[in-house]
Formats: sequence, C-alpha cells, structure tokens
Amino acid sequence: MPDQRAEAASDEPPLTAQSREVLAGGYRLHFLEAGNGPPLVLLHGTAIDSAALSYGPSLPELAKNHHVLALDWPGYGRSERPQVDMSIPELVALLESFLDAVGLERVHLAGFSMGGAVALGFALRAPQRVATLTLVGSYGLDDSLPVPLLPYVAMRLPNLSASVVWGMRRSRRLVRLVLRYIVFSNAGRVTNELVEKVHDQLQTPQAERSFVAWLRGELRPFRLGTSYADSLAEVAVPTLLLHGADDRVMPPRKARRASARIVGSRLVLVPDCGHWVPREATAVFIEELNGVTKEPG
Repeated sequence: MPDQRAEAASDEPPLTAQSREVLAGGYRLHFLEAGNGPPLVLLHGTAIDSAALSYGPSLPELAKNHHVLALDWPGYGRSERPQVDMSIPELVALLESFLDAVGLERVHLAGFSMGGAVALGFALRAPQRVATLTLVGSYGLDDSLPVPLLPYVAMRLPNLSASVVWGMRRSRRLVRLVLRYIVFSNAGRVTNELVEKVHDQLQTPQAERSFVAWLRGELRPFRLGTSYADSLAEVAVPTLLLHGADDRVMPPRKARRASARIVGSRLVLVPDCGHWVPREATAVFIEELNGVTKEPG
C-alpha cells in the first residue's frame, strides 16, 4: 500500500485546464477539462464541494495520462443553481445526459462521497459505458447511519442548518474546526489555503441550499435513503474502493462489506486518512487512480 504523502503543493487546477460549460438534462453544467488520453470523469461530493475543491490538486498529474473532465453538479461550484431538489437517481440520469452532451461513450469513472453513489448507480444502469469504477469514500454502499437520529432531526430544522452554514460563512475558525475534526483524520494537513478556499466557496449566495436539500431527502430515521447494497453483486465493471481508514463520515466498514460483495473488486484503505481522500491523501489518490485505469476495462 502506498505510504501517506503530503498534500500537493498547489490547490489550483492546472493552467492547461479549460473551464467549460454544456447544457445537459436541461441544466447549464460547468466542468474542468484537461489532458489527452482515455477519458476520465471525476464526480465530487455534497456539502460545500466542487470539482475544483476536490480535484484541483490532482488534475495536473491525472491529465498527463487522461482526458479528464471534472463536473460541477447543479447547485455546486460554477454550475447553474436551480431551485430544485435532485435525488441520486436523478443525478445518475443527469450524468448520462452529460456524457452524451460532451460526446463520451465510454469512460473511466471516479466518484467521491455522494459522487461515488452516482458513479455506482450509473455503473449498474449502463455498465457498457464504464471502463473502470473508482469509489472514493463512497456514499450509497449501504443504508446504515453512523449517528442514527441526531442528524435526521438536526438537518430537517431549516433554522439550525442555516445557522451552522452562516457560522462557517462568517468564521474561518469554524471552517477549520469542521475540517480538522470531522472531515480530515490528521488535523495538521488542514492548510490555511484549504480553509480559505472552503470559506470563499461558502460566500456564494445559497451555497448550502443543495446540500441541505440533499440531506433532507437522504436522511431517514435510523437509516440512509440510498443503498445499493442489494445490487453490489451485479456490478460488472472493474472496481476499486478507495477509503480513508479513519473516515468518520462514511465508516470504512461500509467499504469492506461492499468489497466483499462486488466480484473482483479491490479495496484500499488509506492509513491516517479521513473522509476527503482526494484532498488529505492526494498523492495516494492519484497513484491508485492511475493504477486502476491502466487495467484492461
């Protein structure tokens, strides 16, 4: 297993990356595009995430061997912010529309957290279009809820949800605390630059709307709303499950169980790493993704 490495020096997408827009599924979608080679599509997570936040540090290296497209979901990053609530199945359908719109028939597909659930759903829906599947700290592997009732109650109280985001919007210190004690495993890897970038993204009007709406749809009493557990044995593409060994958001037991059900899959638990693997273990993420996409698919 690769040793834990320091975060990449630059948080910015490479200078050669192009900022693109396309109309897909009725939405104006923004994506970052770089490199030449086999197409690799990267899907970010929920909360205050975006293509640039999750994948900015890894784009320069990945673009050396791939035609990389890192998508901003509606309501995130620089994509359109519609006043609609999108479910995981709707995002799966949107991903298909996006691939059609940019003219990609078959791709290597990697998704982080919520993006992992969308990638998994798409691989089950259209396996002929997925060369390899990489699930990073993935949501949707089962419906177990680490803390059963409190998030369900809290996130369905609009005033409380808005207050938390309002506090992070005003306080870089609160942003740092959330990253250090919930998202990351090693607090020393939470750089001032990353805190500033997350804080800046929070300044976007209604930055939290899609996240809160998603939570309301996905958090149920004592379980999560999306689970592909019963369909994992049907996954018919080469699959890597890449998961932080110290993930507090999506416990690694979820990835272990899923790996046992997905025929021929490979599980990599990254030591001393929390939920946000592409940011906390950037070099490991790049190495593992480069490795899986070299395999016949």
